[in-house]
Amino acid sequence: MATEEGSDGGGVDRISSLPDDLLHVILIRLRDAAAAARTSVLSRRWRRVWAHLPELSFRYRYAAAAGGGWAHSLVDAALAAYAGTTVRLLEIALHWTPSAHGVCPLMQFASQRVAGELRLSLQEGWGDFVLPTCKRATAITLSVTARTLRFPPQPALGTFAALASLRIIRAGVDGRELGDVLNSHCPRLKELFLKQVVVLRSRDLATPVLSIRSYSLERLEMDMDGEFDAGFQVIAPKLKVFSSPRIFSEAHIVTPKLLEVCWHGPYDPDLHHVQEAGRHLQRLEIARNCWNSRHAAKLMHRFNAVDELQLTVLLWKGIQGYNECLELINSLSKCEVLVVGFVVKQHAIKPVMIHLINKCAGVKKIVVRCLAYRKDQCQCKSWECQCDWSKQSHHKINDAALGSLELVEIKENMEAYHKVEFVKLLCEYSATFQKRVTIDVIENRRSEYMREKIRSIHVPNDKIVINVRSTYASWGT
Repeated sequence: MATEEGSDGGGVDRISSLPDDLLHVILIRLRDAAAAARTSVLSRRWRRVWAHLPELSFRYRYAAAAGGGWAHSLVDAALAAYAGTTVRLLEIALHWTPSAHGVCPLMQFASQRVAGELRLSLQEGWGDFVLPTCKRATAITLSVTARTLRFPPQPALGTFAALASLRIIRAGVDGRELGDVLNSHCPRLKELFLKQVVVLRSRDLATPVLSIRSYSLERLEMDMDGEFDAGFQVIAPKLKVFSSPRIFSEAHIVTPKLLEVCWHGPYDPDLHHVQEAGRHLQRLEIARNCWNSRHAAKLMHRFNAVDELQLTVLLWKGIQGYNECLELINSLSKCEVLVVGFVVKQHAIKPVMIHLINKCAGVKKIVVRCLAYRKDQCQCKSWECQCDWSKQSHHKINDAALGSLELVEIKENMEAYHKVEFVKLLCEYSATFQKRVTIDVIENRRSEYMREKIRSIHVPNDKIVINVRSTYASWGT
């Protein structure tokens, strides 16, 4: 402790003289409740200060704590010594607990004291994990690897009365049980995030079913490893944002207020029923694992008008792969912002890019976010394609195609050569622009090649402005 200058050790303790609120701020910044608890040896006042911290964080990477003893036992002891009536944040990360019984003291504390956010991570263990009544918790994140998440039997109405955000990671769940809890006991739930969750099979159902019913839910994000082969049902009248798993079985999704969709895996309108949602979205993202161009085309037919469209164009080998790519582009939803990435196994990019631009009537902003070649397989790595069927394509941009364009962004993970050629292509047709267009070329490193090549491009008129931005500097032409 700091003391007044010239003292012999018996001077004023300047830190201890600070008000409790400021000491709480100092201890919270430790991000370690166990370290904060150790300040109790300094004086009776410090014992009182740490025991009323509004936030508690216990994070152990190993089962045994650095100072000796089992980590979960040290956490139990610290929580038992805590004197505050509520905590706004309780964060506990344990590598191992001996059993579900070993978690009981932690959960009892959470049930009684948390009036805010609960974060619990159990990396190893076994058995069921029962989430207790948490009436005042507003946000819960549970990562319970290899455990089955259960809820209190026959809970009272409003068990999670204040809960607005729920995240479940790497746990097994009973799909119907989870649905019942969300429907009956989470009246204020706004966000649900499920990551690497396994839907358990039940004896009375041949196929497991995940049923989500919520009349308050506005955001549902699901990130599952591998195939999601469970039946899937969602009834959420207020849902606005939906990120799907890779659904391979029948799905019924009732969402009349849907605004944003990120779709993973295949889409089959005869199997995947998105009901009551309109055909216009604010944002549609078709993930790379949407399987094939025809699935993506069907999804864009379902949502044929979006403010922002994100998709990946796949160029596979042979004429079939080329034609499927053109079929996808022909099916583009009407949009104002187009974010497009390319994955190429064969064929060059220029013919496809021109075909894409010709479908961009009404588009105000184009973002080229990536261009990945499978270099061990691709035979056409140049800007121009030498394949006979691509030569037969129409290789001119229509005069009306870019009438609404205002901004083009070329992202850093596109090869420098293709960036330059794309800029040249836009300059070539800049006379057809009805507005002044800004082209932003993004670089993640210094590139003399890019610098010189961009400067060497002839800009034919004042309808186009080219900027190069990098992590080192920004400059314009």
